[in-house]
Amino acid sequence: MKNKIYYSALILLNIVIIFSVYFVIENNQNKKIENYTDSINTKINNAQNSINKALDKSNKSLISATESISKSNITIKELNEEKSIVEKKIYETQSELDEAKSKLVDEENKLLKANYELNIKKEKEKRLEAEIIQEKEKSKRLESELNSQKEKTEYLKSSSDKYDALSTKIESQNKIIGNIQITSSDIEENTSRIKTLESAPSSIQWPTIVDTVKSSVVRITNSSNGKCSGFIFDIAPFHHSVENNTYYVLTNNHCFVVNSSGGRIYNNMKIMVNENETIYSASLIDKYSNLDIAILKFTSTTKLTPLKLLANEDYKVIKIGTEINVLGYPLGVNSLRTTKGVVSAKLIRSGIADGIPYSPRDTIQIDAAINSGNSGGPVIILSGEVIGMTVSVTRQTKSGLAVEGTGYAISSKQLIESVSCLTSTSQDKFLASGGTCKYLPN
Repeated sequence: MKNKIYYSALILLNIVIIFSVYFVIENNQNKKIENYTDSINTKINNAQNSINKALDKSNKSLISATESISKSNITIKELNEEKSIVEKKIYETQSELDEAKSKLVDEENKLLKANYELNIKKEKEKRLEAEIIQEKEKSKRLESELNSQKEKTEYLKSSSDKYDALSTKIESQNKIIGNIQITSSDIEENTSRIKTLESAPSSIQWPTIVDTVKSSVVRITNSSNGKCSGFIFDIAPFHHSVENNTYYVLTNNHCFVVNSSGGRIYNNMKIMVNENETIYSASLIDKYSNLDIAILKFTSTTKLTPLKLLANEDYKVIKIGTEINVLGYPLGVNSLRTTKGVVSAKLIRSGIADGIPYSPRDTIQIDAAINSGNSGGPVIILSGEVIGMTVSVTRQTKSGLAVEGTGYAISSKQLIESVSCLTSTSQDKFLASGGTCKYLPN
């Protein structure tokens, strides 16, 4: 029994001890919890205070930002209003600029038109000036011709007296020498030949001669916009066989433009006959670059009349003062032009065209008016034969002095030699006949 009480007391004591320990532990734990809770609450309060302060600052910043945004919105509104005003002004200014630009374009067009009309007027004035110069030269030549005609009349009168005296002597001799029969027709024939070669022709005959030969004078163009004159000539007498319906043309080699490689352009050549009424395609046979001579050919089913080059024996007796006529298409015209003059000199002359020097060649100097586009045209005498081919004109001396009435033409003698030396066959025949080929095609 005592043991039970002992054990019960012992158990009870242990329970009391356990509860006491638990109470103590719980009490300490509660104090720790309270202390921790107080610490947490303090931290929470501190954090809450910090948050409140931050919120206050944020609210203040937000209020400030709101005020700034409001001010910015006001500023933006004002700027937009100013922008609208500026855009309106820009639009109005642009409209004014467009209107001013349109007016400037109209004024520019008017100026261009006025400039174009002025250029046309200047060209007309130049042509009129050239025509006036030609007329002055014609007047001078006519005056010279009148004086020459007076001298010729006096000379013919004197010659007639001499002729009558000579006829009387001849008749007297015929009576003495019965086997000599000289008829008046023989005398007239010889006299006519002498007059043709030695005396200048009457101006009244030129219109008829020009009308006869003008259909043989051609205008030449090609793709390089070169415009020159030329003439159809009879090539058969110079040891060449002529194909049916084939015609040959003489002109200047400088009529064809120099290309970038230094050669000349000979493509798309057109021959215009009868004052631009008929157009033929032409091709180059050959050329003398060093003499400024080119020979072309074309075909035509229409019969054309070639001009004849003056024979060398007749060229020899041509004297200074012999009347000539220059035919061609100067200044790009489509109708034939002719100017009259005289042979001023017969000489050997070299030259330069397009910066290219030419070899010495048989040349005649003439005083007939020559202009751009006359190059390659024929120079004829009263018989209608070609005494030369127009090649150049001198406007001023090397020292700058103005020069009038100084044109040049390649002589018929030089042309005959060049045509005769054109092919190996013609060369052989020409050399066999006593000719000389000083230059060959190149």
